[in-house]
Amino acid sequence: MASRRDELNAYTFARKRTVGAFLLPSGGGSDEDAPRPVKAVLPSVLVGAVVVAGFGLWGVFKPAAPLQWDNGKNIVQGKQSTTRYVVLTDPDGRTKRLHQVLNMSSARLVLPADAKVVVVDDGVLDRYPNHGPTIGIPYAPDKLPSKDNASRPMKWSVCDRPGSDDKQETVNQAVFVAAGPDAAALAAKDRMLGPDQLMLVQQADEQQVSTTSGQSAGGAAPVFLVDAQGRKHVIGPKSDDKERRALITAVFGPNAVPQRVKREWLDTLVNASPIVFPDVKGMTDSQGANSGVNLGNAADRRIGRLVHYQDRNYVVGKDGLFLITPFQAELIRQNPAYQVLYKYDQDKRPRSDDMTPDDQSRFNTDVKLPDTPDDWPMKSGAPVNNWQDRQDARLVVCSTYDGMSDDGRTPKRSVWAGTSYPAAYNNGAGAAYVTPGHGLFYRAVDNAAGGTQPGGNQPGAGAAGANAAAPDGSGTDFLITETGLRYSVPANGDGGHGPSPTPGASGAAKTPGPQQGTPAPGSGGQPTQNPDDQPGGNQARLGYQNVQPLPVPKEWSNLVPAGPPLTAKSAAQPQNA
Repeated sequence: MASRRDELNAYTFARKRTVGAFLLPSGGGSDEDAPRPVKAVLPSVLVGAVVVAGFGLWGVFKPAAPLQWDNGKNIVQGKQSTTRYVVLTDPDGRTKRLHQVLNMSSARLVLPADAKVVVVDDGVLDRYPNHGPTIGIPYAPDKLPSKDNASRPMKWSVCDRPGSDDKQETVNQAVFVAAGPDAAALAAKDRMLGPDQLMLVQQADEQQVSTTSGQSAGGAAPVFLVDAQGRKHVIGPKSDDKERRALITAVFGPNAVPQRVKREWLDTLVNASPIVFPDVKGMTDSQGANSGVNLGNAADRRIGRLVHYQDRNYVVGKDGLFLITPFQAELIRQNPAYQVLYKYDQDKRPRSDDMTPDDQSRFNTDVKLPDTPDDWPMKSGAPVNNWQDRQDARLVVCSTYDGMSDDGRTPKRSVWAGTSYPAAYNNGAGAAYVTPGHGLFYRAVDNAAGGTQPGGNQPGAGAAGANAAAPDGSGTDFLITETGLRYSVPANGDGGHGPSPTPGASGAAKTPGPQQGTPAPGSGGQPTQNPDDQPGGNQARLGYQNVQPLPVPKEWSNLVPAGPPLTAKSAAQPQNA
């Protein structure tokens, strides 16, 4: 049996043979013949040196600019400065000239569609032989929404709230073009008006509304009832202050005070039938019966008296009953001219009397009161916009557009009331709030909101006539971006198919217009490369080729301040600074 010494010697011998085999010894297979460590390390060092030298040479000789970076099809960005340039051809058709460009929109407009961004070392740009003047459109957007993003519908909403002055006589207005969570806030069920909820508002442009309960609603300033369908009903357009106050009390209660809103807010709503006291033909101050309806209660046999059976309301006519809604019943009950119908009763308060089952079986009818509009609300009640409440006042009122209905003709509207704006809004410049990361390419269409001047509808006209005015597809194309401005995108560089708003004008931008510069001496003159002839025009060069602009009623579009038009001709204009 082998001793422990023999085992140790055998292990040592095997280890030496293994080490010798890995180190490539000579044929004897002994570790004594293995090369010295330097013979194994030196090749590794040499290989490492070659690799490092190769990377060094690549760093020295690598190209500082991509091939054909100045072929006139690329947006060039300086590597160190991140300044953007374009290369355009001079009028001679041969000389290429490098122009600094003000923003990404301008860069894309002067280049062919689908231009790419390439990064070039600033040293290469500085050594470029021909430099031209800075070109571009001042105040044009630098960040453009993607093609996919710009073609997705967004919610448009204009929100008014009382100003911060002591009497809250001023009105603050904000415009929201929302997507994602912001759009979800505008669709919140607890803030949108329900079927039987109403708003009471007054146009702020006219005489100041009284804020004292029970006093007149205020001079010639129109007062409106706004329903959940986005319809505005002018209250008593031909009434005096006393009668208008009676109408407001009948609909909203004795303490209701209209909230002031701007005319632009009202313009986004559909004109509906005015709210007036219903007229019951034949009503006179008569102590005796003057109706052929022999109700069980003799006092109710007078034209204009109100009766009801369970949840069905009627008004007594000359030859029969007329079915009316709770809203109409309340208007008749509080009509000052109809108070005389109850002065001969022991209970002189205007009221609706119960009908007996026998009366119901004999005189039940579905005939409606003539000359009453179909678009009036079904019920009356306190206004949702309780703007004077000290706690939890829903003083922010919003009118929202959410695209076209399935018929492609009728705008989808909703009305919203909350305690604060639907999104954080802190834009002192007056621009709209656009959800970050979003934008929209749209067409401002005419005749989509159905708006006419307040009081222009007659009873019975209803909202049907207003909704019949559908968009005809004509209008001006715009791009709205995160800047909160809308930029017209004419079909060609000369102005397109629709009028472009003038920056700084009423209903347009509040930003300075483009400055028309002149080329610097020796700069080669204004670039004359004209991409206007390309298919798709300005729309394609901005990256929205084949995108169908979504229709937006111009009443909403006009609420967004306008920036400068985005055209290739304007983008190629040299700037002085």
